[in-house]
Amino acid sequence: MTFSGYVALLRECLDRRLEILEHIDSGVLNVRGKKALPGLPRELSRLNEQLAAAHRADGFEPMAFEGGSHELDPLTLAARAQSHWERHRWPGRHLRLAVADRIYSVFILRQLEHLSLRIWDEGAVAAADRLQDVQGLLDGLNDATPAGGLIRDARWVIQTAQGPLTRRLEPYFRIAERISTSFTNPRHLEIHRAGAILTSGHLRSQLRHRASEVDRAVDDPSVLAMTRNSNSMDAALLVRDLVPLLEAYGSAGNDRLDLADAIFQGISADPELFLTRLDLLLPCTMIEDLFIQRGTKGELQHTPMGDAHVHLLGSYAALIARHAPSLQEDAVSLDPRRGVYSPLGIAYGFCADLLSNMALDTLMSQPSFGLSLEDMFASRSRADHKRARAEGWRTRQTPERERNPVDYSDDWAARIFDRTMSALQARVRHADRANASDVADARLFVVPDRASGERPAGRGLPDGIVAAQEHCVTSDLQRALATGATAFPRGQIVTDRNEGRFLASAETDGKWFGISKVVLTLCTSQGQDALITGVPPAVVDLLRLTCPGLVAIASTA
Repeated sequence: MTFSGYVALLRECLDRRLEILEHIDSGVLNVRGKKALPGLPRELSRLNEQLAAAHRADGFEPMAFEGGSHELDPLTLAARAQSHWERHRWPGRHLRLAVADRIYSVFILRQLEHLSLRIWDEGAVAAADRLQDVQGLLDGLNDATPAGGLIRDARWVIQTAQGPLTRRLEPYFRIAERISTSFTNPRHLEIHRAGAILTSGHLRSQLRHRASEVDRAVDDPSVLAMTRNSNSMDAALLVRDLVPLLEAYGSAGNDRLDLADAIFQGISADPELFLTRLDLLLPCTMIEDLFIQRGTKGELQHTPMGDAHVHLLGSYAALIARHAPSLQEDAVSLDPRRGVYSPLGIAYGFCADLLSNMALDTLMSQPSFGLSLEDMFASRSRADHKRARAEGWRTRQTPERERNPVDYSDDWAARIFDRTMSALQARVRHADRANASDVADARLFVVPDRASGERPAGRGLPDGIVAAQEHCVTSDLQRALATGATAFPRGQIVTDRNEGRFLASAETDGKWFGISKVVLTLCTSQGQDALITGVPPAVVDLLRLTCPGLVAIASTA
């Protein structure tokens, strides 16, 4: 179907809103004890199937695991309504129709999310105009919704569309490239603002969950290692959003504080990585499967996507060093202790979890205060209403054995603010140093496999170096036994490689060997030189490209 065909079908669904609400009420909500939900009306089913198929064809294949892929799902909301009413009291028609309206809104919003990624299907020239078509549909949906819209700006919809977990990383970078080349300043800034805010919110939430899970401090290296190990893509995409925001911040007028708010939220995802240890940002965000290739003569080199990433990292380092003093001054007004609400205090897992809680406000008869998703991530204005809504989510009752993934904490907000400000201060003090921390530089010393014939650059190893062999993984059991590497199934290594969890990895004679990025957080970022041995030559070659300046070829002889 063409883009205009999708738009026409969605307009038809909006025009038939009342009819569809009656269908949802009579076929789903007004049936006690119903175990299965009926099929969608024909026109909605057609729309859903075609847009979902196009989304999967783009490479956004949902990740299948216990708990789902964290998509915004209207049928789950309908089931939640039935369960709630069974445990309490079955409502009358007025409340059922209000809930039906929210279910309908969630369904249409999900279609608009998919449609927002179709604006490039017929060429990038008119992508901005097609996004305006999406905005028109979103306005039509929100204008007819008594409880107010979940999202007001179609530029945010582009980002929420990419929230669910998927098997592949490449589609996200393809969309990021399209965004950077399809919209002119300042229209594109809101897309980048949404990206920085939502990505950092997810990463902060994950960090809080991990720290609580193992009962350790948020800055504990083991907690940071666990979170960073699965976040190469998120951190790389966050840089893509922060660079244009920082560029605009340098010449901002009335919107300066709003830009400072978005940038501060972005860098708060990992203040060490984004402020004090810029020397580790490249290896932490390298995704060898996407950023490295072999040239025509067999030499290793960056892909065009990899070249763009390296260039962006250089731009980011220069921009954050230049603007750190101003950001430090502007961020004082963002201190959570100066008000009753801060977006730094929200923990929600995935964006779909937050949107689901917003949609459930109607079911729970809790006020929305007319606040959209964008409003909940703005530090200034209407703080009392935002705090009241967040408190409603925090104290919300859930079905037995089900945990509400959305929470709010003043203490968490203050801790995030303080650690980010501390890192900003360090960057201001050492603007010209990649490592702005008080920890000494450290390197990863690599001893090649003896059979490789690799000639070490030096024979000596520094005093106090620690063995980091457990951070090497291999599918070769004999190599694991001989070198002390950790034996992993081949399938797990390939999965981890695709998710960017290795500094370098390679397959030789059907056997995989990789070096986990965990070594950066547990060793080098702590000022501790680390040693790994028995590294295959293909992995050594990759390390020179993914970790320039960090890796030293050595010998224990």
